[in-house]
Amino acid sequence: MMGLSGMHLVLILLVYAMAALAIGAVIYFAVRLAVLHALKAHTRWVDAGKPGR
Repeated sequence: MMGLSGMHLVLILLVYAMAALAIGAVIYFAVRLAVLHALKAHTRWVDAGKPGR
């Protein structure tokens, strides 16, 4: 049985790094979308409470 060395190790680390980057991007955009939605809802809530509307 051969151990992990050389290019095999580099390839495995590259695959893990790409997976981590993809998962991080998905989490980033999900949080960004949620925050944007919350800010818009808060703005509508504040505007609805202003007098004269």
